[in-house]
Amino acid sequence: MNAATLGTAVQGKRIALGLTQQQLAEMANVSRQSLNGIEQGHVNATLDTLGRLLDVLGLSLEVGDPESKRQAEGRPTRALWMAAKGASVSYVGELTPEELEQALVTGQVPPAFRPHLAQVLDEAPLQLVAKVVAEVATRQQRKPSEIWKNLRKLAQALTATRGGLWA
Repeated sequence: MNAATLGTAVQGKRIALGLTQQQLAEMANVSRQSLNGIEQGHVNATLDTLGRLLDVLGLSLEVGDPESKRQAEGRPTRALWMAAKGASVSYVGELTPEELEQALVTGQVPPAFRPHLAQVLDEAPLQLVAKVVAEVATRQQRKPSEIWKNLRKLAQALTATRGGLWA
């Protein structure tokens, strides 16, 4: 969820309850200026401030795992496929999801796919990398920590640093 979405929800509920910004601000113990900034998506509020606002409004901020919901609905996880496709865009030869999975399970990558894997490690969105690790761990019945260890091993072999993240 981003600040604009949250701000729109706060503003919508405030208006639905017939409250002015000043009234809500007083009830939640925040300044009217801060509330205005939150509603406009310009102010990054603390969790404490958001908690007070949401509590007064009767709203909740839920933390959920979309992949768990996807799996419960019987829809397959596609992180491996997305990462493999994204890594193959600029290179000759296509890294398949199976080859990417094998590299993450073994910590080794065939020489022809070194640039592909380096692209995943250095440029793929971190959210996608985390989903790939979770998917591989589930498919291979391994602990995610084992896959992360192999990922760091691959990063070291490929000199993929991502600002020191994989060190």
